[in-house]
Amino acid sequence: MIPMDNPKEINTVYWDESSKSWKFKLVKVDEYFGFTTCQRCQKPMSHNIKSNNEYQVVYVQCGCSKNR
Repeated sequence: MIPMDNPKEINTVYWDESSKSWKFKLVKVDEYFGFTTCQRCQKPMSHNIKSNNEYQVVYVQCGCSKNR
């Protein structure tokens, strides 16, 4: 497991249906609850957070996706 401080913001990735491409969005983090790692590269793939009084799972590019 990779140690991680409590981030204040996370650069998330999401699919934009209108442009048919992946987009990025910076999300403010009110509370941080941990992350899930990619089984291949062992880097964070998703984060469990609370943002705008809502619990969320947000996704980020793992190490595998950056090598493509």
